[in-house]
Amino acid sequence: MHIMHMLGILAVVFFISMFLMCFFRERLNNPIINPLMICACAAFFFSWNYAMFKHNGLRNGFMTFDNISPYICTIILLTPLMSKKLKDYAYSAIAMLSFGMFVAMFVSPEFEYIFNYHQDTKAIHVSEATCHLIMAIYGFYLILSNKVKVNMQSFRKAAVFIYASIGFGIFLNLAFHRSNFGMDMYGNYSIYFIDIFGSFEATLIAYLVGVLGTLVLGLLVGHFFDWLTRKEKPKIDFLPNEQENEE
Repeated sequence: MHIMHMLGILAVVFFISMFLMCFFRERLNNPIINPLMICACAAFFFSWNYAMFKHNGLRNGFMTFDNISPYICTIILLTPLMSKKLKDYAYSAIAMLSFGMFVAMFVSPEFEYIFNYHQDTKAIHVSEATCHLIMAIYGFYLILSNKVKVNMQSFRKAAVFIYASIGFGIFLNLAFHRSNFGMDMYGNYSIYFIDIFGSFEATLIAYLVGVLGTLVLGLLVGHFFDWLTRKEKPKIDFLPNEQENEE
């Protein structure tokens, strides 16, 4: 299959899923939906890891801290084991990154799907792109099922969760000469395999700013879908009410 055909099919699946979730928003709290999405995420995440292993791409063993995408995929699988408070922070991060995952489905930093339009798909392409599709759908599902409220409080929780995770990954890089989140502190200064800056500090700042921008976009897009599918939308009355006129 041509790589553009794969992306087209996944895009159709995404928009059909979004339409169904928006149309049947009141039924999204069915207790079977969340486990089904987690199982789908697990199936494609393990297939992604196996495909990376066959592709000789597992640099640090099982993908978790390689970059944001496999990290969030791992977090989704661990949410049933989390405490209520930690799950709240994790859900916020997953929801705010949903739009970013949708974009990453088209512009994979490692394989650059949309720029390799001449390439035929392999198992590694299908598994990775489908993982991003599921993570995007799951993030919007958390918003539309009211598990995550689209407000600044959820945004702050998402930022704390993501930045704390990145900080832990950077500590491991410093202590054990790793390259978690695609950043090597000892000479390979890159963001998602792209060498832009000549120092680790500049690369880290650019990375953190990019993550913040992704969270902001996720907040705006999530707020749009939340507003679009609400039955009762807030009304703005510019005219004084009758009581005020009487006074």
